Amino acid sequence: MKYLLIITFLIPLIALADTSTCFGTTSNGSLTNGVKLPSEGKNYVGYSTMARLAGRTYVHSEVRDIVVSAYKDLEIEQPTKVYKYAETGFKDGGQFKPHKTHRNGLSVDFMTPVKDMNGKSVHLPTNLLNSHH
Repeated sequence: MKYLLIITFLIPLIALADTSTCFGTTSNGSLTNGVKLPSEGKNYVGYSTMARLAGRTYVHSEVRDIVVSAYKDLEIEQPTKVYKYAETGFKDGGQFKPHKTHRNGLSVDFMTPVKDMNGKSVHLPTNLLNSHH
C-alpha cells in the first residue's frame, strides 16, 4: 500500500514538470518549462542540428503534442511524403532574432514539402547558404 501511495503522488508531479506556460503574445512574451520538439520522426526532421544544439527548437508542451500528433496523422494520410520543421523558440521564450515573433512557445516554422525531379517527396535542403529567413 505504501508503494501505491508514493506512485499516486509522483504521477501529478511528473505531469506538472512537463507542462509549459506561455505569457504574453508571440511578439512580446515568454515561456516557462519549454520543451524541445523531437529532432526527427518517421516522416519528419528538424531543419538543423546546429539550431537544435543552440536551443532554437523549444515550444509550449501542448504545441509539441499537437505537432507530433499531426505528423503521426500525416504518416497515415500522406505515407509517401516527408516533412521538415524549422525554428520555434528558446526554452524560456523571449527575443528570438531575427524573428519578430517566436517569443512565447506558440510559433513553429514549417517547411513546404517538396519533390525531387522524379516526383519523390524529399526534405527541402537547408543550410547556412540558403537560410529560410
